[in-house]
Amino acid sequence: MSIAALVSILAACGSSPNAPGEVRSPSAAGALFSDDFESDSLAAWEDGVDPARHRIVTDSSARSGTRYLAVTYQPGRDGGWMTHFIRPGGDSLYASVDVRFPENWSGGTKLLGLYGSRSDDQWSAFGRAGICPSGSDFFVAMLISEPASGAGTRFYTYYPEMAREPDGVTCWGRFGDGTERYTPPLTLSLGEWHRIEFWVRLNTPGRADGEQAFRIDGTERGRWSGIAFRQSAILQMNALQLSFSVSDGVSQAQHLHVDNVVVRRGPP
Repeated sequence: MSIAALVSILAACGSSPNAPGEVRSPSAAGALFSDDFESDSLAAWEDGVDPARHRIVTDSSARSGTRYLAVTYQPGRDGGWMTHFIRPGGDSLYASVDVRFPENWSGGTKLLGLYGSRSDDQWSAFGRAGICPSGSDFFVAMLISEPASGAGTRFYTYYPEMAREPDGVTCWGRFGDGTERYTPPLTLSLGEWHRIEFWVRLNTPGRADGEQAFRIDGTERGRWSGIAFRQSAILQMNALQLSFSVSDGVSQAQHLHVDNVVVRRGPP
């Protein structure tokens, strides 16, 4: 199914933002994974949970219900990460999450990632920062966000044909390849909840027919088609990561709020 078709399905399902006072948690029916943090537990997250940086807050300002995840960024550090593995992996995944950057937020952060590891090694896509994918070892499809800057929310992708750094052997995630389309505004208002939806369809090995797209508050803001994420079917998307990485850390203590994480094979 193409991203265009997924967008049509999503629109038909009424995925636009709810009116004030009508915010609801996305239905978990049929989901591969969901966490609205109402259980007051992070046990469903299999890697990366750090009590010093990740805690559940009980507060009436939650996006829905009464609890949300608060991520702490200390000066010179970042917010770490939290990973849940999707078993079995697949060629298409859709993730949605509600995020709120408080009004004192400064700078940017990685936000949400769908990791592609080998079917015989669920960890092959992890710890690969700066490494160029071969097509049979890993890929990563991620979103990053600089809420208050003009750069806003963008793709951050590792894939085999990505441009190399000047040394010819180092790779850092790419915002696009010149064919991507971003539709402003890409910024997120500070102090307000926003719903981020991100979906990826892998390419057929040997063809550049992969796609990814994201929505902010029900409106598509980014689309990148014609991507070859892999050269072998041994690579599938097998993990969701809430990634709070910041190069060189943040300059001030700050927090990010997260609610209503849902993962499906495709839009509901």
